[in-house]
Amino acid sequence: MSSTLLKLYNFYINSSQRDEGTTADFNMFLKTPLYLNGLVPSEFRFTIRYIQVPFCFSQFNQFNFTTKYSLLRNGITYSNGTFDLTTGNYNVTTFITEWIRALKVSLTSLASYTPLITGSYSADTNLITFTSPSDSFADTTITFLNNTGFTSVNLAIGFIASWTLSQNSSTTSAIDINVSPSRNLYLTSDTLIQSKSFDALTSPMSNSPALAVVPITVVPNQYITMYYNFPIVSILNNTVIDKFNFQLKDESLPFDLVDFFLNYTIYFTIEEHRTNEALNNDILNLKVNQDAIRSPPPQEIPPEIIERRERLIQARGKLSKQLLDIKNALENDKSIVAEEI
Repeated sequence: MSSTLLKLYNFYINSSQRDEGTTADFNMFLKTPLYLNGLVPSEFRFTIRYIQVPFCFSQFNQFNFTTKYSLLRNGITYSNGTFDLTTGNYNVTTFITEWIRALKVSLTSLASYTPLITGSYSADTNLITFTSPSDSFADTTITFLNNTGFTSVNLAIGFIASWTLSQNSSTTSAIDINVSPSRNLYLTSDTLIQSKSFDALTSPMSNSPALAVVPITVVPNQYITMYYNFPIVSILNNTVIDKFNFQLKDESLPFDLVDFFLNYTIYFTIEEHRTNEALNNDILNLKVNQDAIRSPPPQEIPPEIIERRERLIQARGKLSKQLLDIKNALENDKSIVAEEI
């Protein structure tokens, strides 16, 4: 156990126990708030130990399921084409099927055009090839736009820039496809405040509310489980903790989880530790005390001791005079005896 540890609190929480909010963003009030001791400089530290989250949220939803495109057909340009995927999760086969379905519905509505577009996936290359059939109009071309805010679907099927699909031709993904873009969840909080945590989810790098990163290593409809054998520790600015706010966010897109209705579990600890300032003060005090032991301060001499010392000095002076007189007398006696002889 750390020598700086003052108090330890264990919390086992399920989002079903929330006092308010949703599963993806909830608040829980503490019946007994946590306070710093106030006697020595100290700080709270948050440490996540375990989390289990059901992978039941929709990776494609209203925040990222839209594609913008333009259509050139028979000399006419339709510049405001758009289509949305159905909210949910996909594998490669179901994604291709849904993408073609949504595009054909949109083309029919936009220009009464219903092409027999097909898509094939190569597991060897991890790329998709889309093919458009022959058309009575040689100029038929669909341009899928990579406009800001509408890039997620293109990226999922392997395109990082605008791309075209013309009649009687094929177009293949430029990069590896990824129809399951969520790779990490972030556990964040609006009530557990940090000043020494940073992220680059937005630019530039800034102070972060993230308490933990939860890697996603399973497919949808399974449980995302993480034991933190090397725990993530966050130093908190709080002097009082009376409410927990927890939010789960998708790393691939900066928003709360969509269609996330099942509850999740989290185990964490909050510890109160002496700060470096307190330890520095202890070291300084120890040094001062050691110096004091080596060189004790002078103490005031009681008056009776001073008086006794003065009497002893006077007595010693009188005795010295008497001894000197005796010595002189003896020397005189020797002189007289010598003369007589």
